[in-house]
Amino acid sequence: MGPELAAALRRITLFNALPSTLLDELGRPCGVRRVCKGELLFSEGDPADFLPLLLSGRVKLARSGPDGREQLLHLVQGPASFAEAAVFGLGVFPATATVVEGGMLATLNRPALVDLLRHRPEVAPALLASMSLWLRRLTDLVEGLALHTVEERVAAYLWSAFVRFASTPLPGAEIRLQEPERLIAALCGTAPEVLSRTFRSLANDGVVRVHVPVARMLDPGALAALAGSG
Repeated sequence: MGPELAAALRRITLFNALPSTLLDELGRPCGVRRVCKGELLFSEGDPADFLPLLLSGRVKLARSGPDGREQLLHLVQGPASFAEAAVFGLGVFPATATVVEGGMLATLNRPALVDLLRHRPEVAPALLASMSLWLRRLTDLVEGLALHTVEERVAAYLWSAFVRFASTPLPGAEIRLQEPERLIAALCGTAPEVLSRTFRSLANDGVVRVHVPVARMLDPGALAALAGSG
C-alpha cells in the first residue's frame, strides 16, 4: 500500500486508532478509483459484498418509497466509511448510494475483511464503534422527522452551516451553502417547494434570508433557538 492510501485510511474514523502495521495489512486488498458526480455506487437491495471507504468527495445515501419519493438518510463526507452494518448484517445494501461530489473511493471486499477480522480481532472494536455511530445518526434522523417541524429542521441545518462556515454568526454574516436546494430539502426531510416557503417565512420573521446558495444571518439568537428545538 502506498503512503498516500495509508494516510487517507488513517483519516477515516474506523481506522484512525489502528497501528501502522495493521493499517498496511488492511490496505493491501483495497481497490481505489476516482468517482464522479452522479455516479451510482450501489442500489438498495444490491449484494453488500464490499465495504466502501470514501477517501474524498461526498455520497448521498437514500431510500425510495413506493410512490418514488426519496428519503435522504445521510450525506457522507469523505474521509469516511459507511455501510458496515450491511456488509456484516443481512448482506444487502439497505439504501442507494450516489456520488454528489466527485472524489476518491477505496473498496475492501467482504471476504478480505472477514478474513482480517478472524486473524486480527483488534479491528473488531473499531468496527463496532463505527456501526454504533451510524445507529445514532439514524436514531437522530427518526427523531428529527417525528418530533420537530420543518421550520425547526431547516433552522438546524442553517445554524449548523453558519457555525461551520462563518467565523462568528453575527447579524449580517453571509455564507455560501454547499448543497443545492433540492439536496437541502432532502437533508431537512421535506419537499423543495416546502423548503422555499420555509425560507420565505424565516426571512419574513427576520431570522435569516436565504437565496441559495447564499444565506444571510438576520437574528442569530432566533435562529439558534429554532435550531435548538430541531
